[in-house]
Amino acid sequence: MDWGEVLAVAGPLFWVLAALSVYVGYLILYASFLLKREGRVEAGVLDRLEGLAQLAPLVGLLGTTWGMIQAFLALGGEGSPEGLAKGIAEALVNTGMGLLVAVVAYGGRVFLGGRR
Repeated sequence: MDWGEVLAVAGPLFWVLAALSVYVGYLILYASFLLKREGRVEAGVLDRLEGLAQLAPLVGLLGTTWGMIQAFLALGGEGSPEGLAKGIAEALVNTGMGLLVAVVAYGGRVFLGGRR
């Protein structure tokens, strides 16, 4: 499976998580810049990282639920294994992306928070 296949089954909430991951990356880079230039990181930046670490798994869980609904609709409708597999894949991609964003955000928060 390549990235094209993953993106094909990702679903709409994946793109919300992708945007959150870009924002988390920006916050980590900004905090690193502040740490290097001023020797400290603003508490607000760390609070945002912490909030995103809590929000991302919830958005991923919402994507999981959406994917499972799609899977059960496919199973109930035409009963095709392809539709079922696509719904389950969408659920797992969103779960994984939500956890990835949360781990990076929380790791950045812990790493940069210890250097305040």
